[in-house]
Amino acid sequence: MGTNYAPTMKTNFKVEIDKVDYGNFSSVSGLGASAEVTDDIGGMDRNARKIPGKVKYNTVTLTRMADPKDGLLRDWWKSVERGTPERKAVSVVFFDRNGVDEIARRNLFECVPCGWDLSDLNSQESGAISESISLVYEDADWG
Repeated sequence: MGTNYAPTMKTNFKVEIDKVDYGNFSSVSGLGASAEVTDDIGGMDRNARKIPGKVKYNTVTLTRMADPKDGLLRDWWKSVERGTPERKAVSVVFFDRNGVDEIARRNLFECVPCGWDLSDLNSQESGAISESISLVYEDADWG
C-alpha cells in the first residue's frame, strides 16, 4: 500500500529564532548533514561493515530583506565581534501546500553566527538590500 506523497513547495516555510516567528526570511540554505564512516573489520566476515560515526552539520545561511531599523541579525553577529557569542535556537518550519498547516520543523540547537553579510550597495541599481547570517550549531532534530 502506497503513501500519500505530496512534495512541499520551496516557498512554504518560516524561520523562528528562540521561538519567535520571523516571517521575513526569503531563503534558507545548508540544512544538510553528514556522518563520518569507519570500517569495522572484526568478526568472521570477509567484507568490512560500514559504521556511521560522528555527525557533522553544514553551515546554515538565513537570508532576508534588510531593514536598517531592525538589528536582529546585526546584533546577533555583534555578539560574536565583541567576543561574547550568543547561542540561540533556530527552527525552520515547513508548511503544507496550503501555506497554513505546519507539517514539520527542523530544530537547530546551540546556534552561533560564523558570518554576516550585506548585499552590495549601488546607486545605479534598484532593488532591496538583503542581509544574511551564517550559523553553525551543535545538534538538530525533526519536530
